[in-house]
Amino acid sequence: MYRLVIVSGPNRGSSFTLSQGENTIGRQDDNNIVLSSGKVSKRHCALLVSDSGVFLRDEGSTNGTFVNGGLVKKLELKSGDKIGLGDFVLELVQLGVSNQISSLSPSHLGSMPMSHGSSALQPQFLGGKPESQERPRLSLVTSREAVEPGDLPGKLQFIFEEKIMPTFYGMMMKSEYRSIVAILFACLVGISVVGTAMPMQDLAEKSVIRESMLRARALAREVADRALPAIASHAESQIDLSVLENDDSVRLVAIVNTNLQIIAPQSRLGQLFGGAEESRFVGAMAKAFKDGKETGEGVLINDHTAVFIEPIKTTDARQIKSQVAGMAIVSIDFSGNMLQSGGLGVAYGVGFVVAGIAAFLAFLIITRLSFKPYEVLNDDLDQVLRGELPRVTHEFKMEETAALWTNVNATVQRLPKGGNQEFTAAATESTVDWDQELLALRALCDPAQQGFVAFDQAFMITGMNPQFEEISGIRLESVGQNVQQAARDQAFGLLISDLKERIASSPSRSVMDEFEFSGVAYQVIGVGVGPVSKGGFAAVFKRKE
Repeated sequence: MYRLVIVSGPNRGSSFTLSQGENTIGRQDDNNIVLSSGKVSKRHCALLVSDSGVFLRDEGSTNGTFVNGGLVKKLELKSGDKIGLGDFVLELVQLGVSNQISSLSPSHLGSMPMSHGSSALQPQFLGGKPESQERPRLSLVTSREAVEPGDLPGKLQFIFEEKIMPTFYGMMMKSEYRSIVAILFACLVGISVVGTAMPMQDLAEKSVIRESMLRARALAREVADRALPAIASHAESQIDLSVLENDDSVRLVAIVNTNLQIIAPQSRLGQLFGGAEESRFVGAMAKAFKDGKETGEGVLINDHTAVFIEPIKTTDARQIKSQVAGMAIVSIDFSGNMLQSGGLGVAYGVGFVVAGIAAFLAFLIITRLSFKPYEVLNDDLDQVLRGELPRVTHEFKMEETAALWTNVNATVQRLPKGGNQEFTAAATESTVDWDQELLALRALCDPAQQGFVAFDQAFMITGMNPQFEEISGIRLESVGQNVQQAARDQAFGLLISDLKERIASSPSRSVMDEFEFSGVAYQVIGVGVGPVSKGGFAAVFKRKE
């Protein structure tokens, strides 16, 4: 049987039991062993346990897997090897059959020394699952790469976690947090300005083009209606287009017949229409009208000119049907209504300034929100060490850092406090390392799925395991609090007070009792822990069959 023990890094001293087959390690929750750190990949490596030994396989991690200081991809491990993953160093420990304890009794507790080196076993990692509820193991032929989910939300999360975030994690290892956030905000400003201004500009241009084409059509129809009587009576000399010719936005206005001879304006009467950009479109429309087309049509001949041609139809007395006797041509130049490059640059500049100011304010707010909790933590910690505060306060609602405050409080409760913040040798010797004192108790209780809670002589909670949290409802974050603060249950408080008195008077430092949580009866084993002079004790809860 093998176990991994964290010997360096966060949660030092915690341990994980390895199962036969594949044991995956990473920061994602579906791994067998979860290590919460940005330097640990989502699926970092795997340990393959078989009768022949333990084999390590790197799963394509970003920061690599190290064994005894060397970077490895695949390696057969032996007991005592140290595995480096990000901030963590884990030691592989092989356990004998004699070390596997499945039951708990007062005699075991009373006879077991609770000293710093009391057990080779280490406590289970409190952030993981109990060993009796191990995560499903993956096949030994699992791909080295993380498997991409089939559903769209899963794919998006996979891309975000596996492709995008590792880049930023790597950046944060080399650059300041503020610099990275500032770069992100600068990119956000550029994308937002360009992404919003360009569609608006495109929409405005389309609107100008549409309005210009509608105006060209309206003017062409007006010219056709006014010219019809004169053309029908063969009095083309009476057609007057001077009003439209004086319009600055009207590029061209003319009336021609289907043979492209100009009927109006009078200054060009009888000339052949040509030379203008509109000529090709006019020629195409003349042919279309000869072939029977009866409705007008418009087109853009360049990026700032709209042309519309409206037919002028008269009645042929011989054939008793209408025919196209002329074409009213109106060309509109709408370049004056379009945003020019200079104006466009000003618009973008204003957009960048406004968005930049807003982004800068957001940057300041976010960075202050990010750092303020840690500034308060630092100030409170300083006051706690000077004895001015009983504990560090957790005022800000930041779920991701709740465990940090809990661990800090649990730690500072065990440190000597003084105005000069200097620890003398005597003070250091008098301080009890309760985590170390409870190692053997955890090693006994965790495999047996029995809950325990430990106290110092002032009834401050010095430790508990997840099984006790599940039994009692008292949160792991209560470590460092007084029993009455944490439990708010007078009966439980009386039980603990009674156990303390009886343990103090017992030669074996162990007693037995019974108690109920939510109607479930438990056998309670009280046992002294730590130095006798410190009066530490623990209560172990074993469900009655």
